[in-house]
Amino acid sequence: MGGEHTVFIQDDPKIVIKHTLPGFYGRIMDETKLLDPRTFQNKTRLMMRAALPSEYLRRWAVMDDVFGMTTHYLGKVTGTDREPQMAVEQPFIPEDEDLPATLEDAAAFFTAHGFERVDDQHIVNPEVHGVTWYRQRDGILVTDAHARNFRRDLDSVIIPVDLVIALVPPGASALLPAAAQPWRPAEDEADLS
Repeated sequence: MGGEHTVFIQDDPKIVIKHTLPGFYGRIMDETKLLDPRTFQNKTRLMMRAALPSEYLRRWAVMDDVFGMTTHYLGKVTGTDREPQMAVEQPFIPEDEDLPATLEDAAAFFTAHGFERVDDQHIVNPEVHGVTWYRQRDGILVTDAHARNFRRDLDSVIIPVDLVIALVPPGASALLPAAAQPWRPAEDEADLS
């Protein structure tokens, strides 16, 4: 994965500005039925697909509300090829380059937040095997949880900066346990709604 943004960092960074690639709003994980070549039966699997603009914005709203990564939607911009792009900004997170976040840090982060790892047998895309997590209580599905999408700040706090997030409404999945209660944005959520 990766490579869905052009990232701009100022000389004296306080914020990071991200533009989506022209005409592309990242990816999202969704459930689909695929033919199992061994059994010749349709099998439900999780698979990455291109995200809609609304799904891209919702991902940032969930990141802000659930994980505390404040992300502001700056608006639509037009790239040099005249294709639309979305722009967001996040705080710059200074980190110790000698002690980057690891996959073990990411796993501990998700476990502490009540997530369970999704079994790779349910996932089509090998690039997100081992880095896909689900929280049943509110139906939040997170993938692309590679170490590169986390920062360890100067106080050694692990912070997610760019996760692929989907919402799984109750009863919408044949693979994942039904959400106890669907995620709803916090009352004060105004930046991305």
